[in-house]
Amino acid sequence: MAAGGWKNPPRGVFIEVDGRKQRLVCEGEARPGEPTIIFESGAYSAAADWGYLQPQVAKTSRTCSYDRAGMGWSEPSKAPRDPGTMAGELKALLTAAGEKGPYVLVGHSMAGLLTRAYISQNPQDVVGLVLIDAADPSAISIPEAQVWIQRYQRLARIGAGFAQFGLVKPLAPFYANRIGLSGIPLKEKRRMFGAPSHMRASAAEISATIDGAQAAIAADPFLEAIPVATISAGPVSPGRDAWKEAQARAARLSKRGSSINIEAANHTTILGPIYGQAVLDAIARVKRDAVADMSKSADRP
Repeated sequence: MAAGGWKNPPRGVFIEVDGRKQRLVCEGEARPGEPTIIFESGAYSAAADWGYLQPQVAKTSRTCSYDRAGMGWSEPSKAPRDPGTMAGELKALLTAAGEKGPYVLVGHSMAGLLTRAYISQNPQDVVGLVLIDAADPSAISIPEAQVWIQRYQRLARIGAGFAQFGLVKPLAPFYANRIGLSGIPLKEKRRMFGAPSHMRASAAEISATIDGAQAAIAADPFLEAIPVATISAGPVSPGRDAWKEAQARAARLSKRGSSINIEAANHTTILGPIYGQAVLDAIARVKRDAVADMSKSADRP
C-alpha cells in the first residue's frame, strides 16, 4: 500500500502519439552543434531507471528518457512489442515532441536490441551509441542465452498473471530500488513496480525478444562510422565468456569503439551512484567524438 500510495504527478510531459499518451522526460539545454542524449530502458524498466544518470548528463547536454507504451505512465499500444515496432514508436514520439536530432543513444539491457533497431531504421539520426550491460542480437544463437530467454519469458508471463491480483506490488519496497535511486525517481519506480499494466507490457516485450534480433543486426553496417562504447557488469567467468564477447561486439564493429567490464557492478547497480561514473565517462567520450564528427561534416563544402 505504501509503494502504490504516492499520488504526485510524474516528471516530464505527456505527448500524444498515434492516439495515445506517452510520457517523455527531457532535461538539460540543447546546444548548437551537439547531439541530444536519448536513454532507452531495458526490460521491466522506464524513465525512472535513469533517475541518477540522466540528471548528471543533463548538466552539459540535452537529454531525454521515456516510458515505452504500456510501461510506467504511458498508455498501452495494440501494436506488436518487438524492437522494430518500438523503435518506430520512439521515432514518432521524438518527432511529435519536437526533439530534434542527431542523437547519441544510450541503452541498458534489452535496449541493446531496441537501440540498434532504431539505428537500422534511422541511421541518419544517430551519431553515437553507448550500451550498458546490454544484450547483443548475436547472442540469441548462444545455447545458454536461448535457455535463459525462454525461462525469462515464462517468468514474465507468470509475473504478469500474479500482478493482476496485486501479488507483486508488496515486493516493491524490497526489489524496486536495486539501482540506488533517490527522490522522485525512486517514488516513481516503487509506484510502477508490480502494476498490472506495466507487468503485462513488460511480458509482451520479453516474449518478442527473439523476433527482434534480425531488426537489430541490420544496424551492424552503420556502427563502423559512429563512436560506440560498451560497458558490461559482473565477473568474467568461463561460463559467461561467450556472453561477454557478444556484449562487446558492437564496439568491435566501430572504428572508434571502446569496451570495458566493471566486475564489482551488477546488472542494476551499474546505473546507480556507486558504479555509474564509468557510464558517465563513456557517454562523455562518445559525445565528444560525435561532436568532432559533426564539426567535420559542417566544415565540408
